[in-house]
Amino acid sequence: MTVTITYGSPEHPNSTITPYRSLTRHTAPTVEPVTLAEAKVQCRVDGSDEDAYITSLITAAREYVESVLDVSLISQVWEARYDTFPLWEIILPRPPMQAATVTVIYRDTSAANAFQVDAYATPGRIYPLYEGVWPAVRGDENSVTVRWTAGYGASGASVPATVKSLIMLLVAHWYEMRQPVVAGYSQVLPVPQTFETLLAASGWGGYR
Repeated sequence: MTVTITYGSPEHPNSTITPYRSLTRHTAPTVEPVTLAEAKVQCRVDGSDEDAYITSLITAAREYVESVLDVSLISQVWEARYDTFPLWEIILPRPPMQAATVTVIYRDTSAANAFQVDAYATPGRIYPLYEGVWPAVRGDENSVTVRWTAGYGASGASVPATVKSLIMLLVAHWYEMRQPVVAGYSQVLPVPQTFETLLAASGWGGYR
């Protein structure tokens, strides 16, 4: 079943947006927001025996934070597929969107000149040109592919400090607690309030 979400805009208050059929990460980030050295300081680890394990925790923590906040931290390419173009705008998930990086493909043809990009909105979005008409498609499954680059930048230096702190807190917590529960304790405590406070401060505000 296809669900249509109503979204009002000043120009088109009754416009609708058809949700994507699929959303996949086309190209993963090549670096992490937090370095191994930073994570080891947080975990209070001096040796190198567990470098590979801590590195895997950094990646897992980054993916968790991205999922919870619905954001992209380091530059990465996302791809959404639709059966057809919407009546008006296409909202691009996993912000922040990077400017001038959107590719729209339909009928195996690039529609590079068929839309305008609003990279300043959060999340980013694309519209048809000023005539207000998208290219015609047959409406078959996955007829339209939208590909864009998202993320704060190509290095961890571009990522907000609050988000980097979230990742380091998670890494240290998972490094210390390697099982879902800890035997011998009468009470299992959650990650301290520091994590929840930083998480609340890092959100950009949902659109769903």
